[in-house]
Amino acid sequence: MGSLCLQCSLNKLICSICTDYFTDPVTISCGHRFCSPCLCIFWEDAQTPVCCPVCQKISQKIDWKSIIFAEKQTAHTIICMIHKKVKNLICETDKKFLCVLCSASPEHATHRLCPMQQAAEYCREKLLMQMKSIWKKRQKNQRNLNKEANIIRTWQAFINLRMVMIKAECPTLYQYLHEVKQRHLESLAIEGRMIFQQLKRSKARMDHMGKVLRGTYEELKGLCCAADVRLLQGLGNILKRSESVQLYMPQPVNPQLSSWAITGMPERLNFFRVYITLDRNNHSHHLLLMEDLRRLQCSPYSSDMSQLPASSHFSPSWAAQTFTSGKHYWEVDVGNSYNWVIGLCKESWTKRNDMRLESEGIFLLACVKVDDCFTLFSTSPLLQHYIQRPWGWVGVFLDYEFGIVSFVNVAQRSLICSFLSCDFHFPLRPFIFHGPK
Repeated sequence: MGSLCLQCSLNKLICSICTDYFTDPVTISCGHRFCSPCLCIFWEDAQTPVCCPVCQKISQKIDWKSIIFAEKQTAHTIICMIHKKVKNLICETDKKFLCVLCSASPEHATHRLCPMQQAAEYCREKLLMQMKSIWKKRQKNQRNLNKEANIIRTWQAFINLRMVMIKAECPTLYQYLHEVKQRHLESLAIEGRMIFQQLKRSKARMDHMGKVLRGTYEELKGLCCAADVRLLQGLGNILKRSESVQLYMPQPVNPQLSSWAITGMPERLNFFRVYITLDRNNHSHHLLLMEDLRRLQCSPYSSDMSQLPASSHFSPSWAAQTFTSGKHYWEVDVGNSYNWVIGLCKESWTKRNDMRLESEGIFLLACVKVDDCFTLFSTSPLLQHYIQRPWGWVGVFLDYEFGIVSFVNVAQRSLICSFLSCDFHFPLRPFIFHGPK
């Protein structure tokens, strides 16, 4: 009866997987216990869901135990060849196995000794801790491996689906850009008609005022030549009317179209971004171009140029780069300068001084101050642009093959003007020409 009870007690210390004494035992939800390394390896190889190796019940939770059972190492003993005693001690200094008599020798008198079983249990605990750490790392690695394998399995299908989605989205984007363009053109047409009507009404008022002023002038002239009595009798009334007429002079319309931001334009242009450096060795001053700018600064209907700034106030600069092909985009800071010119010119103009605004081979945008208003002009031919003057940075885009030069208001993300369908068969060099900021 006693041997039967002993056998049952020993069976409780045996792992049913390895049929050996428990090493770091673990109890699963069904109540059965196993070595944690054995159970981990068994579940690693088993199909999901995981189940008990004994009763096959699905296990959801593991109750880890901290008790360590190990097989007693009575069968694995080492006999001292000198004293014929069992070596059951270990020297922690030189890691030698010792019997009781060897441990008393002078060689180990100052060394720290430890029972072999105690040292083995301590080492076994360290090993088990490392096993747990490694197994957790292995489980994490397996999860990452499964994740990577799943991505690899579905990756090409995802790429194909992504291509389909992008292909489906592009027509939507084109449609959106087309709608934006149509709204811009429609608004431009409406705004253009409104400003045109303002100009016509302003012209009509000025025509009427011209006739009134002429009539008043003729009355004044007639009264001036009249007899003294008539002059004195009619002077007060006509002077009042003359002064009243002059108080309500119609002012000219300063037409200026709204700036419309163009969707995606900065991102598209920045793809062709280059950085311009100035050629400090080029000292061409282009005096005739300066005189043209000074004339533009004066009203077209006035010949008085006495108050215009001197040519020396302008500072022309050429870029060190030239372009003979491709697409290029750069930006120039005009700050709050009253007068400036930027753009591109023939390379041959860099050493000449006879360039004018009407010259061929120049593609320039100019800003000048006319009658206290800032006005934009483009060359080839000279054309005024009725849009808002840019402050700060102005972008310049060149498409050599398609013959396009565009100027962009960077802050407003809008187009200033473009040269279209140009025939470029010569090197082009960026040109910067500005007065004091």
